[in-house]
Amino acid sequence: MKMHTSPASRQRGFSILTGFILAIIMFGSLAFFLAGQGINAGFGTTYSNTAKVSGLLTSAGYVTTGFDAVTLGGTTPAQVTFDTTALTGVFNPTSGGATQQNIDPTLFARSSTIDGYWVYRGNDVTMKGVGVAGTADYTMMLSGLKLSVCQQINFALHNTPLTTAPVTLNALDGAIIGAPTAASPSVASVTTNSVVFDQSAIAGAATGWASGCYATTTPVGTGVNYVYIHTLLAQ
Repeated sequence: MKMHTSPASRQRGFSILTGFILAIIMFGSLAFFLAGQGINAGFGTTYSNTAKVSGLLTSAGYVTTGFDAVTLGGTTPAQVTFDTTALTGVFNPTSGGATQQNIDPTLFARSSTIDGYWVYRGNDVTMKGVGVAGTADYTMMLSGLKLSVCQQINFALHNTPLTTAPVTLNALDGAIIGAPTAASPSVASVTTNSVVFDQSAIAGAATGWASGCYATTTPVGTGVNYVYIHTLLAQ
């Protein structure tokens, strides 16, 4: 017996097919639009790459909020601890309310005991043109980032072209990052190197950057490492 398809069935099938075609066109248009809106072609091939950097910047914001909560509670900035200690701890659920932030491992170009973790420098890094000249700021930072990630960060924060090389700090990793260990890389300020790092004299268009991504040399003095520095409190 010959089967007949009702007009309504044919219409439903046509609508679904049309919907798929329209969806393909929409995603294609979105890809074309984003290609001209600051997605670094060297960073990857999917839209999620910019989301990863957004997540990194959001993580820094969460810790900043915890830092602010502790100081607003009456603790001086110098007494803030990046742990769960009551009253002073950024990661204490009552005093700071922040949680330690895990970083997407695909953002990193290399692996060492200081990569992949937030490192807190405390009051010993002077950002260029930020706060009072000659006064150190409270900062935290990530090392071992990919060049494309570093460029994407600076685009997001400062609208620098994605092809622009990061400003170099002319410093070894040890001078700016310190010497944290993998066992406790993100729960204490770096104090082992006792270096106050002053960026005020660095070359390049990084004046007034409270946060940004920079280039350093590796601890052994060869190669280039990319470091994101985030200011928690400019003094």
